[in-house]
Amino acid sequence: MGSQQPPLTTVYLLGVLVTSCLGGFIREDSEIQIRLSNSSSRCQGRLEVRHLDRWLSVCSESWGHSRYHEEDATRLAKNLCPQLRCGRALELALSLFSSTQNKVLCHGSLGSFSNCTSQGASPCRTLILICLEPTTAAPLPTSPPPTTTPEPTAPPRLQLVEGPGGLSCAGVVEFYHGSLGGTISNGTQNLTQGLGDLICRHLRCGSFLRHLPEATLKATPDTRQEWMQWEIQNASCASLEQCFQKRQPWERGTAIGLICSDFQPKVQSRLVGGRGTCEGTVEVRQGGQWAALCDSFPAKNTARWEEVCQEQQCGGVNTYRQLDASEKTSLGLICPQKKLSQCHELHKKQFYCKRVFVTCQDLRPAGLGAGTVMSIILALLLLAVLLVVCGPLAYKKLVKKFRQKKQRQWIGPTGMNQNTLEGALHRSSAQPDNSSDSDYDLHGTQRL
Repeated sequence: MGSQQPPLTTVYLLGVLVTSCLGGFIREDSEIQIRLSNSSSRCQGRLEVRHLDRWLSVCSESWGHSRYHEEDATRLAKNLCPQLRCGRALELALSLFSSTQNKVLCHGSLGSFSNCTSQGASPCRTLILICLEPTTAAPLPTSPPPTTTPEPTAPPRLQLVEGPGGLSCAGVVEFYHGSLGGTISNGTQNLTQGLGDLICRHLRCGSFLRHLPEATLKATPDTRQEWMQWEIQNASCASLEQCFQKRQPWERGTAIGLICSDFQPKVQSRLVGGRGTCEGTVEVRQGGQWAALCDSFPAKNTARWEEVCQEQQCGGVNTYRQLDASEKTSLGLICPQKKLSQCHELHKKQFYCKRVFVTCQDLRPAGLGAGTVMSIILALLLLAVLLVVCGPLAYKKLVKKFRQKKQRQWIGPTGMNQNTLEGALHRSSAQPDNSSDSDYDLHGTQRL
């Protein structure tokens, strides 16, 4: 028995060596934890490993692989899905964007997480794994089940990944149907105006404006990893179920990104250098700073200036003209679209910016000018001085005149005063009693 032990040991060591050379999988320790994140399903998403009490994404360069061939990816996916207690492996792919945070690089045999190191700020693309949901074995029924209609599944839905600059209603399109969800690639058909309008309507974002450039998609912050699951099946579809189909594994494509008409925030504008808020040179705001808007359309484009006038709460456009860009270093911003409401970003113009002077209809009533206000103030001051200087003298004269008028006592319409009446009575009393004329005069005077 002792003579047979060395050959068995040699065979065992050779087996371990062959397994390591061929990239065989090492069964992980029970303390090592892995999961799939950034998905509504626990069996699909970004591959993460528990490292130093933190969940970190696994770089695609792990285990010495800069690129994954279909055979290696299939072997790795078949090994990871059972560890996650999921069903059959469907696909192992790379993320669309490079990540610079929360990631590790694993070494050793393919699929081993026992030797992983943090990558710091070095960018890398992470691994995306898609497995089937586990099937639950139902107990055998003791009696045949009643015939019932199947329960309706959740309707398909769309959502947008946050676009550049934090714009709403702009970004990469995701489609969710059943337990699968992900981005959409063009496939054999391109995104048309009709399909774009259908997507924007379902997102409640108005109508389709234009495609999001691929360069902008790559510059989108890696706040969420995306994987392509669908492609356009029928660009002339009437419902979401007819528009997209499952994408075949390992097919290349570009994720669809778009901008809808109701994106926010919009470009702000103002008029400066004029006689009021409805006249002046057009300026726009970007990044918290105001700059001149350069006219980038040689032909007449009244619609752009109509929007500017409406934003200033003015009427229609009366006139607009270009100002000569005499200085070579005159700076400004350009909107490549015909309307400012369609510009989600503005481009800088370093030389010969042709500014535009716009005059809008002023719907507000004209206020008092500065000269008129000053005239009113001076008139009020002069009136105050006159009241202070001449007021007391005029008051005394008025009081004196009133007192003189009060002393006059008028009796009837004849204009006779009391002194005249007393004199007449005194004369009548001095005459003889036998005079009839005197009596008549006396009686007349008394009656009077």
